[in-house]
Amino acid sequence: MIRFLSTVILFLILGWCCGDAQERKVVVPASAAKPVGPYSPGISVGNYLYVSGQGVRDANGAMPNGIEAQTRQCLDNVKAIVEAAGLTMAHVVHMQLYLEKMSDFEAVDRVYATYFPRSPPARIVVGVAKMPTDTTVELTAVAVRDPQSKKVLSLIHLKPVGHASSAVVVGDRVYLSGVYGKTVEATQRNLQRALNEAKLGVGQVVFRNEYSTKTPSMILVNELPEGARAAVSVVAVRGATGKSGVRKSSDVCAAADAGTIFCSVQMSTASDERGVGGQVRALMNSLQAGLEKHGATLSHVTASNVYLDEIKEFKLMNETYASFFSNSPPTRTTVQPFTPVADRSRLAPALIRISVVAVK
Repeated sequence: MIRFLSTVILFLILGWCCGDAQERKVVVPASAAKPVGPYSPGISVGNYLYVSGQGVRDANGAMPNGIEAQTRQCLDNVKAIVEAAGLTMAHVVHMQLYLEKMSDFEAVDRVYATYFPRSPPARIVVGVAKMPTDTTVELTAVAVRDPQSKKVLSLIHLKPVGHASSAVVVGDRVYLSGVYGKTVEATQRNLQRALNEAKLGVGQVVFRNEYSTKTPSMILVNELPEGARAAVSVVAVRGATGKSGVRKSSDVCAAADAGTIFCSVQMSTASDERGVGGQVRALMNSLQAGLEKHGATLSHVTASNVYLDEIKEFKLMNETYASFFSNSPPTRTTVQPFTPVADRSRLAPALIRISVVAVK
């Protein structure tokens, strides 16, 4: 009887501490481009699949000729991971599209549209300086397992760039397409209009990465579509003010629901952390502290975005980054967002910026 009661108590304790944990599965397609760093091709957890940024090289490392063929290969790489998780491209709800040349966008978008004939995902488009393996196109994706929970929004005040939906709603979560403007102020006004139309408040935004072609305090990038000078990528959560999803501007991380935490892009501010390795360590410690406020740790990180000032520091960044994760690291997208300048005095001292999504 004592042994039986001990077993029951142990079971209850384990259920209490671990019962809310969502099953996490690494997704590795049988034949697809191999990871070039410490990241997993895909992570399936709960109702979502997160896909690492995919480039234009095939499983043998070969790059097709021409931007259209390269785009198809990039999308096929994404598709291989999505299908290895038992889903289809129709399950994709949000994508990030990074281009080496914004002048390629029209051709890239034509190919992209053939993979999403109906109800395309929300999407942000950014022009960057360089990506790993000299890829010309990089795509990252978020897909939902239950397509019945997916609803596409068409917003008058958020006209997406190219073949994308204004926003996609999954349960209480809302993925908005990139919001653009000729100035930072115009972009903020455009975002406010889109949020108002979607019946969302600024306090319900749980993830917000801001891009600019000339403002160093934001994620500095080479180009944005249609001559925009600023852009913002947003995830929001529906619900009354005061719920866990509400995020204060000073918060590093915000909870979208009971299990998912979004940490918007962070950069190191430690004056003694001058090298990339030191800045990665400082950032990871900052993100860990932000996650702990929501009962999570770096071990729960499912997806990350790394904005690295110099792609030549890729190897060193990987070595330091890898030390924070186990043999099943999160998915990741890495880009060099802008062309280096000789005079760095006008830039922020950060050499790297990182944002993450964690799932408990």
